[in-house]
Amino acid sequence: MRFRNIVGSALIIASVLVSGIGGKAEATAVPVNQAQELTPNVESKGPQQSLADPRPQLHAPKAEKLEGRLQNSLVTSAINDSPGSAATVVTGAVYSDKISEASGQRWYVLQTNSPGKLTAYLQTVQSASVDYDLYLFRYDPATSQLVEQEVSSYGPATNEQISRIAPAGIYFLAVDAYAGFDAVNPYYFTVVQSPVYDAAEPDDNIWHAQLKTDSFTVNQRTIDNNLDADWIKLTVTASKKFHINLANTAAGTNYQLQIFNQNLGSLGSVNQNTNVDASLGAGTYYLRVVSLNSSNASAPYTLSFNEFKTPTQVSINSVTSDPNINSSERINYGEGNKWRIQNYMTVTGVAKDASGAPAFNAPVTVLIQTKLNNQVYSATTTTSSTGSFSVTISGIQPAIGQNMFTGYASYHYYDIIPFQVYSSGNQLISNDSSLYHFGYSIYRPH
Repeated sequence: MRFRNIVGSALIIASVLVSGIGGKAEATAVPVNQAQELTPNVESKGPQQSLADPRPQLHAPKAEKLEGRLQNSLVTSAINDSPGSAATVVTGAVYSDKISEASGQRWYVLQTNSPGKLTAYLQTVQSASVDYDLYLFRYDPATSQLVEQEVSSYGPATNEQISRIAPAGIYFLAVDAYAGFDAVNPYYFTVVQSPVYDAAEPDDNIWHAQLKTDSFTVNQRTIDNNLDADWIKLTVTASKKFHINLANTAAGTNYQLQIFNQNLGSLGSVNQNTNVDASLGAGTYYLRVVSLNSSNASAPYTLSFNEFKTPTQVSINSVTSDPNINSSERINYGEGNKWRIQNYMTVTGVAKDASGAPAFNAPVTVLIQTKLNNQVYSATTTTSSTGSFSVTISGIQPAIGQNMFTGYASYHYYDIIPFQVYSSGNQLISNDSSLYHFGYSIYRPH
């Protein structure tokens, strides 16, 4: 564990603190204790991969560059390397700066006049030998101390992000060179304030990730600003298969779920409003929902991870059809016991895996093919937690009547048609493989 101290005593700094975007500038006397310890999240400094970030890159227009801002900030030195010389910044603007010395730090101060969620984002130098961490503090005027430390301390070449639910006040941001530095290439950063946010915030990095185990569904979550990232730490207790869905109806937005292993190595992504089946072994995973373009703090999304078992077989319990031909049981026209259908059919059954256990939350498709023009009919449903399912196919065209059965009072004309059950494109073993498709009957005198 590394401890960094900035040695000094309390002093008074006159800073121009600007509140919000386009806020009114006010000269404020801010007492700051310069002795400040920075402690990274040490567990993140173990072996890990660079955390991929697909969001648009930050760029600081010339007018917004920190070098220009420093000329307008009343600070005590040319280099903002301590709380006492922090450069004034405002929310919503993008800044750039450089660290030109080993173990260097750069400090910034901002003021907010209303409560909300603060999101601080550092687009770091893309070098495997440079590791910058990001810190956020609240200034306590009663003690002249910087308190309530928040830290984002991923490894090298990984952008850092912090969020906190923040009352109105004065806040300090620090960029710390944990390892290496780059005096040539700048880093970029911004601080965004969100007046509206969901109940799970702050969850913008892995240290504030929401904890989930195996199957789960979260709803009423929002992306409250373009940089918002919602993290979940998922524990999978044994090898499982999951149906994954990210449902988003916010107009004009493009959300994405990203899946990482415990070392933050990317395992893939799921785009909004798509269904993906994935197998995950026992272990720890990190999930991140971000926007690839814009945000909507008022329109919630839903993320679901539903465990399922892959079925290999089904047991058909019933096939019901039109009342005039429905017998509630299999009949035998002399060609085996089969269910009889006509214009529609409702199939109930239970799906099972290879061991005979219920195959829950699994997609099941029932398919038939009539004789007339070889027309195919199908319908799909999802099995329950006990593996049971019920699915209906309507609007079945008439049978040709290729076969005839001589009954006591009538002749029955029918076809024998295939009956198949699939799951995810794989045909399942079934106790029924064909049906009697009833066409018509003719009275037989007796």
